Amino acid sequence: MSDECPVEVLWDPAYERYDFGPTHPFTQRSRRLAVRLLEASGFFEAGTPATRRRVDRTAPADRTELLRFHRPEYLDLVERESRSRVHRPLDSGDTPSFPGCWEAAAAVAGGGLAAWRTISERPGTHVLHAAGGLHHAHPGRASGFCIFNDPALVIRSALPPLGPLRRVAYLDVDVHHGDGVMYGFYDRGSLLDIDFHQDGRTIFPGTGSVAETGSGDGAGLKVNVPLPPSAGNEALLPLFERIVPTLLRSYRPELIVLQCGVDGHVDDRLGQLQYTPEAYRRVVALVHALAHEVASGRLLVTGGGGYTAENVSRVLARAGTLLVGAPGTGEADAPLPAGWREEFRSAVGYEAPRTWEEHPEPDRSTWTPDRADRLLAELGERLGVRWGARGVSPPAEPPGRG
Repeated sequence: MSDECPVEVLWDPAYERYDFGPTHPFTQRSRRLAVRLLEASGFFEAGTPATRRRVDRTAPADRTELLRFHRPEYLDLVERESRSRVHRPLDSGDTPSFPGCWEAAAAVAGGGLAAWRTISERPGTHVLHAAGGLHHAHPGRASGFCIFNDPALVIRSALPPLGPLRRVAYLDVDVHHGDGVMYGFYDRGSLLDIDFHQDGRTIFPGTGSVAETGSGDGAGLKVNVPLPPSAGNEALLPLFERIVPTLLRSYRPELIVLQCGVDGHVDDRLGQLQYTPEAYRRVVALVHALAHEVASGRLLVTGGGGYTAENVSRVLARAGTLLVGAPGTGEADAPLPAGWREEFRSAVGYEAPRTWEEHPEPDRSTWTPDRADRLLAELGERLGVRWGARGVSPPAEPPGRG
């Protein structure tokens, strides 16, 4: 057990009140099932309270904390609509208000802030915040099912003038571009943002082109990797494993936030990418290793998108097991616990998968290696870097200014 990393898993029942109604595609139910899968698999019993902890209560973010990223007039709107019995959109229509939406959104945001406090106070501790990752919310508006932007609040809290860190890296593998985070820090050299997503010309929110690389002090530190519909592991993994380690080793962040949205998974209801569980396993395992190499083990993994319950629950639960850094729960062909499978069927209304990696066969991909070469060439030109056989050459000056 001494070789295991301490891991904290957050699940406050208040997170599940973040609920837009029975016909809306976003639900926290599958995120709750992820935490329940960890419990049913004996994840917490296999360790000790010092290495594997479940946290059942987190304080909601208060107005002062929310003002770290969001504008006061927008908070006034959410608070007002939260008291109304009429469901009105908080954005162009995807994100309706609901009674108690302020309290529910503040609970999820508070989970992110609790995660940051744990990471800052307990060196080497990793945190899984399955309910978080609401990366589309902007300072002055909701967007894409996201009311408050918990990753952005964590980043603002970690960096000056509120926090002690100088550099944070934000990685995002959600099928949708994390526009709220990127634009919120577009001119900040203190945030390296690397975002892998379905090409914005084919999906919401329409942003995240290779040309969007930051401005001012943040120029060259916003890295977008758009992938075409039907792309899967064969596209994501070679690019991720080439780009991310080299950029992180060059930038040397003091905290890594991984938004592990699962809507890039094959057969997701809203996305058209085709990742399998193996892709997520390799992404999380690599980021975990890099966190220890460059960031003193400071690592927060959040949920995000994902609209097929069997994918979301298994990928996020497995992420928790990978953060421990030891073999065990989550082996590919291991059967899922019978009790959890019955709980899943009762909650979702259809049969649960039988193993951690069971998945539909992806359709034929249009991705080819030459597309990766072209994408890397354009990305390198836009960022002002040269990609060699082993990745990007170090810049002439250390990045992360300010």
